[in-house]
Amino acid sequence: MAQLPDAHRAAFEFRHTSWFEGDVFNALRAKNAALCLAESDVEEKTPALVATADWGHLHLRRAGYTKKQLRTWAERVQDQDWRDAYVFFKHEDKGAAPKLAAEFMTLLD
Repeated sequence: MAQLPDAHRAAFEFRHTSWFEGDVFNALRAKNAALCLAESDVEEKTPALVATADWGHLHLRRAGYTKKQLRTWAERVQDQDWRDAYVFFKHEDKGAAPKLAAEFMTLLD
């Protein structure tokens, strides 16, 4: 973490549950680095949203989201004390991600 330049933002997406612990969160906070929350169809449970920076980074990778699910995500994002949030939707051949992103934006206050 010491090599991370202060002038740039960094986000970390961990793929194993062993990374989701206090020492890791504290190291990310010390560098204002975001813990990337990733949700997918493969995972049974949505991981906890842990803010480690003054900005957020989410990868929403499910094949589809209902309006209710998008509203829940919009509320979760708005409940954070983030200055900015980067939310990425799954990219796939059908091109649904831009539509989901546009709908998500309408749900933000």
